[in-house]
Amino acid sequence: MNAKATPPPEAPEAQESYIVSEGKKRGSTRDVRPEAAFDRYYTVLRVHAGDAILTDNWHTNEVLDHTRSNFEGYTFVMRTLEAWGVMIENDHRGYYTAGGRVWAMDLEPCEGKKARLPGTGAGKK
Repeated sequence: MNAKATPPPEAPEAQESYIVSEGKKRGSTRDVRPEAAFDRYYTVLRVHAGDAILTDNWHTNEVLDHTRSNFEGYTFVMRTLEAWGVMIENDHRGYYTAGGRVWAMDLEPCEGKKARLPGTGAGKK
């Protein structure tokens, strides 16, 4: 055996992951940024196409209705939004990919969990 053998390289620092227990890709592991805090809450005010022009067809309408009914008006912890695939750009905008399209989310930071906003989602009244 060679006495001057080089030591093995150090293992890379473990990246923090989050196990998705509900929602998109249930049971999968998603990497979540360290800045995605447990104590930062966002209410999704509106889900829309952003600057994109929507094609008025069954698929687009179904995906938009589904995304709205599952996000609009609800308050989420930042980590949960990111684990479900939302890319948070800043405190007022996030992006979510569903149905092959990127949907914009208007966000509002809030102090903690709160009830769903009235008049939001697919079943608006």
